[in-house]
Amino acid sequence: MPSSSTEAPPRLSTLDVAVGRPLGAAPFPLGEPADPVLALRNALRPALLREPCVIAFSGGRDSSVLLAVAADLAAREGLAPPIALTFRYPGDPAADESAWQESVIRHVGVGSWVRRDIGEELDLIGPLVQPVLWARGPVYPAALGNTMLLASHAPGGSLVTGNAGDEVLGGHRIGTLRAVARRRGRGMTAADWARFAVCAAPGFARREVARRSVPMPWLRPDLRRVVWREAADRPLRWETSVRTALATRAYEVGFRTRADVAAEYDCELVEPFADPSFVASYAAGRPMTRAAGTRLVADGLLPEAVLQRRDKARFNASRFGPRSREFARNWDGRGVDGALVDPDALRAAWLADEPPAATAMLLQQAWLAT
Repeated sequence: MPSSSTEAPPRLSTLDVAVGRPLGAAPFPLGEPADPVLALRNALRPALLREPCVIAFSGGRDSSVLLAVAADLAAREGLAPPIALTFRYPGDPAADESAWQESVIRHVGVGSWVRRDIGEELDLIGPLVQPVLWARGPVYPAALGNTMLLASHAPGGSLVTGNAGDEVLGGHRIGTLRAVARRRGRGMTAADWARFAVCAAPGFARREVARRSVPMPWLRPDLRRVVWREAADRPLRWETSVRTALATRAYEVGFRTRADVAAEYDCELVEPFADPSFVASYAAGRPMTRAAGTRLVADGLLPEAVLQRRDKARFNASRFGPRSREFARNWDGRGVDGALVDPDALRAAWLADEPPAATAMLLQQAWLAT
């Protein structure tokens, strides 16, 4: 998968919509391995050359890394500096990253920082995304309005996002096991031990953990088991785990869909953590944890507190906005396959304080059927 593409996304199946993401594997061609720090810079350079280079900057680790590396690269090579673009969500504490954002901006010294307050624009069935839904049906990612709104700020240029950072840099079982072995248990928290136990557990035990952490009560039992099996099925070997992290239909479909809508704004989507050479380079290195991987690619450019953080913001409230909730309250059960989904449990999930992201495509499917 290249780091940018305008190839039309494949169609989604009924099963894909029900579980909230495309299921199964897909080819992910790798590039030549090199130094991962240099590979990440090489992946960012074309975005800087296509001005304006807009970095989708949430304040999380991945977008902070990309903003810092892009700013440093631009300064070293005499290129126009990147523009940081931040969406803020007034009244939504789960999505509030303002303290992290300001810390990174001060440390990196970014001169151009665009901030936009978000209200109801990113609703899953709002006016922004409705034309796409009518043309294609439910889309993955369901929160496609976010990419559309970001791309509208970079006409004629490039949009850089931190997508794929979680999958490529983190979640590798052997990285966690090696880190614990080196520390010999010193200074480990209960959360560290729990993470170690999951990584060391056999497949059936990891599936049980997935069952407890991702219950998905709106799915029928057979389909839930498919989801838990995929969630627990990550190889132990470092190189294989990294190389296959993006070899999924979920990444293939998601990237093509995002790139396709960005192109409609004459904007090229660039996802450097999914660059084939960067993935191959990271896989060729030694096993490490997510924190160590972030520290490696940040190359001394970010505050220590940013490198060490483990929490993440959540943006579900802005996606399941007033329009979606009003639809859920009045929904009569039409538009979903009752053999795959329990409509009553689905409605309860949509109306929860924090609706599960995995139910988003089902909401779009049901809305289109009414």
